[in-house]
Amino acid sequence: MVQYLWSFYVLLQFWFLCRSKTLPWKTVVLFVLAGIFLVVPITALTVNAVHALVGGQTSDTWSVAVITPIFEETWKLLPLGVFLLFSRRASALSLSDYTLIGAAAGVGFQLMEELSRRWLNSGLIGDKFGYSHTLLGGETIHWDLFALFPGRFEESWLPSMMSVGHPVHTAMIALACGIAYRLRTRLTRWVFLFPALILLWSILDHAAYNGQYKLPDWLFTLHEWAGNGYKTQPVFLMMLTASLFADYWSLNKVQSSLPALPNEFLLNPFSELWNIVHVLFLDRGKFGYWLCFYRERRELGFNLLYGNEEAAGRQEQVRERMRVVYLVLTGLAAVLLAAGLFAGMEAYLGDDETACFSCLFDSLQNWWDRLEWYEQGAIMLGALALSLLFVGFWPAVGIALTASGIAGSGHEIAGYIRDPKKLLTPENALAAAAGIILSRIPFGRALGWAGKKGRGYLRKLLDKLGFRRPDADVPNKPPKNDGTGPGKHPEDPKKPDDDAPEDKDKQDDNDDDKAAVAGKQYNEVEIVDHRGNPLGEFDEIDLEKGIFYEDKTAKGLDRINPRTGQPSQTPQQFADKQILGKTRTRIENMMEKAVSTRPTPNGSPDVPDLQEIKSIRDFVFRLDGDTPALRSAVENSLNQLRAEFPEYTFNVLFGGKP
Repeated sequence: MVQYLWSFYVLLQFWFLCRSKTLPWKTVVLFVLAGIFLVVPITALTVNAVHALVGGQTSDTWSVAVITPIFEETWKLLPLGVFLLFSRRASALSLSDYTLIGAAAGVGFQLMEELSRRWLNSGLIGDKFGYSHTLLGGETIHWDLFALFPGRFEESWLPSMMSVGHPVHTAMIALACGIAYRLRTRLTRWVFLFPALILLWSILDHAAYNGQYKLPDWLFTLHEWAGNGYKTQPVFLMMLTASLFADYWSLNKVQSSLPALPNEFLLNPFSELWNIVHVLFLDRGKFGYWLCFYRERRELGFNLLYGNEEAAGRQEQVRERMRVVYLVLTGLAAVLLAAGLFAGMEAYLGDDETACFSCLFDSLQNWWDRLEWYEQGAIMLGALALSLLFVGFWPAVGIALTASGIAGSGHEIAGYIRDPKKLLTPENALAAAAGIILSRIPFGRALGWAGKKGRGYLRKLLDKLGFRRPDADVPNKPPKNDGTGPGKHPEDPKKPDDDAPEDKDKQDDNDDDKAAVAGKQYNEVEIVDHRGNPLGEFDEIDLEKGIFYEDKTAKGLDRINPRTGQPSQTPQQFADKQILGKTRTRIENMMEKAVSTRPTPNGSPDVPDLQEIKSIRDFVFRLDGDTPALRSAVENSLNQLRAEFPEYTFNVLFGGKP
């Protein structure tokens, strides 16, 4: 436990210093686990395989001071290499992300190494002095609370060299890899010699410390030129500082495309850190939102700057998360502004009495009652207009009416605050109990679910009893004569369902205009998560044929923007965003995050359940545009979808809906 806490402390130091990071904490912890369960076994197997081939013991000098440092420093980069090869967001990493990945893998490796030393600590010296002591060197492994990156290797008696430890070495090499990758287009390929030199430097520090007084003199001469291990950490800190400056310099290039907070003219780590520390001590309720907002904004910025096609597919997800967090922060700022306004009303009214919370509501209603009707109406319209920036029309109307209701009921609210027992009247108690039952207790939720599911059956029952006319869009009657062939007339006793088999295989644009089979085709079906938050919407679902129909407006892509002289959106940008990105997100949300479906206000009143639509594997995109460039761009996006989701089929109809 002691060693785990020390390792956690080292990781926190890196987490604090890497100010331009975009990786969340969960991802960083996975790299720590990779250092434990991936790097350590591979290193042990490699070293033992070498000894199995050439002989010798793992305690031999050539093994401890040559083979082990080479394999350890190399294999600790394995998690970074795997991430760069297989992660969709690898091209959009910040330099701090490279540093943090290397440090996390090094922390995991050193955790297991030090655990082994603590478990195997025995003998006279170990029993007398404890962990990390040797006879000639004294204390050799230092874990200091007020030291930067504790866990360095240095003899406490007459020290002549040191080694900074695995996290610093691996973070330094990983950062060098990130710098070389970032500069590869500006410089030649020779820039990749930089991380190679840093790797050799780390191996030299490691080997020199492990093989003290046992290796050739020329190696210690090289180590002395490199600073005997004392220069490694300062050089790493200078590299980290330069990388932070470069990251924020790059982010400011796309500042106009990123959401900014009020009075934020320049993106920088100091104002971000100040705001985070400020809310940590004064308003911890907002701490998580600030952390998430800054990290998501940096991720979006680096995605715009360096993201390839795969990383670009994540932009919609990042933007959506950014929008949610940004709205929360803006809403909290509005609440604080309103609280400050109401708090100032007492002074405005000239009341010299001691301020109290309930008096604020009394003052609020006094102020509201003195306003003319047109002034109250103007304030409500202003609240409605402000709310429309963040929510839809009807929620905005609800917010405006709620605000006016609170202002007009200030005396009543103040009375409840002064005497909470007023809330215990029979009618209030009954309303509160009903609200708890319907919104909190699972039984109440079950009633809501049963009501939602039973709505369709009640509608059909009313139709049969004749109390309600059938909906115009439900084809309960045979279609009228369209003049397309014999037997297609109203008097034909043949039912519409009898014609379905012979028309089932005809896939053309006219299929979109045919009447839907009752209970088999659904419009605007929305999927939601366990909290009821929307995750996406399917334009049309043909449950009988097993097809998702997605309608996209592709007209006007070649329209020139008069300000830039360029098209506002190229066909490929349209296809990557509307077809590739949104479909990828829709499938992932449906299979992983969604828990149920629900109808939309303008869609079908009854919708299939989630398990029914999960079995559908066909997508058909209906585009109203049709140009050679659009066909080529859409085909590129469809090929990418087919590669990512081989179990699905993707087709397109040009010149059809919407």
